[in-house]
Amino acid sequence: MPATASLDRPDTDDTLDEVLTRAEDYFGHLPNLVRVMSSNPAMCRSVTDFLIQALGPGRLPWGFKELIILKTLRANGSHYSYGAHERIAAELGVPTDKIGDVANSLWRTSDNFSDRERAVFALVEQIAEDANAVPDALWDELRGHWDHGQLLEANAVITTYVMIGRVGDALGVSDPVLFERPIDEVSDPTRN
Repeated sequence: MPATASLDRPDTDDTLDEVLTRAEDYFGHLPNLVRVMSSNPAMCRSVTDFLIQALGPGRLPWGFKELIILKTLRANGSHYSYGAHERIAAELGVPTDKIGDVANSLWRTSDNFSDRERAVFALVEQIAEDANAVPDALWDELRGHWDHGQLLEANAVITTYVMIGRVGDALGVSDPVLFERPIDEVSDPTRN
């Protein structure tokens, strides 16, 4: 049970109608985290829009973003919706070996990952340890594999899930299913 109120319509503030409709349309339901955040409309709007941006197609392949999310949750010791993200990754066609290898340190030596993927996972672990101490050599390696927009998106996904994992865990929120609509129907939220 969440530590704070988990609101359903019609108990939510009327100013949230648009963002809640957007979340329902995108996820096929209102995720529990959105329902909990509904008690603070400004926070709910900001975080929900960012979640929609992070969870889906973008500058990085969605399956890879799910691996980044899984690595971030593990690196920070968060449990919020880990199983849901494993399922999303599998539904997106990410091989189970890759999903398993990000759960521990096997990603460092596994033949399942490219150097460009490993560089992002190294960034995840460095951000979990100390975001102020990302070595220039790691940024150089990352820039050798990814463009600036992709690096911004990777960093945004990492730091979003540092926050989301902590918020979900601290408040006792669980989202065992994030998408109740078929994954293949989810479109890029940045395109109109």
